[in-house]
Amino acid sequence: MRFVIALCLGGALTLVGCGDDGGSGGSAGSGGSAGGDGASPTITMVAWEDAANCASNVRSDVVITVTATDPDTDPGDLIYSGMVGGCDGLINAAVSRVSCPNVTTYPSNVTVADPDGNSSTQVAFDVPVCATGSCTTDPAGTCTP
Repeated sequence: MRFVIALCLGGALTLVGCGDDGGSGGSAGSGGSAGGDGASPTITMVAWEDAANCASNVRSDVVITVTATDPDTDPGDLIYSGMVGGCDGLINAAVSRVSCPNVTTYPSNVTVADPDGNSSTQVAFDVPVCATGSCTTDPAGTCTP
């Protein structure tokens, strides 16, 4: 008897056995999904601080620090994605620098993903330019100062 193993569309493995009569065997079960294996990252804290050039009515830099954990991913492999509305630059690392046009409070958000495609809950927070602060987050994505 010969066996043929085939990876079918959708990631399922199929085991087919061909006997003398040309009949076939059954399925060997699923081979897993494409991505999404393991745990999702969790954002535990977001912090911001003004850079040295902070002043009223001039473009000012803000440093955003995102603290995240993932039990099955090295912290250096996490992928950061977010923005501070109205400012230049993206939140694309654990520590990012953005440039804002004026001293005011800007709505912001960030999500962290792992290489397997698992993502954290999006965290929304406000960044007051020319101020230093932080907030801790809960699993629902609420950021509490």
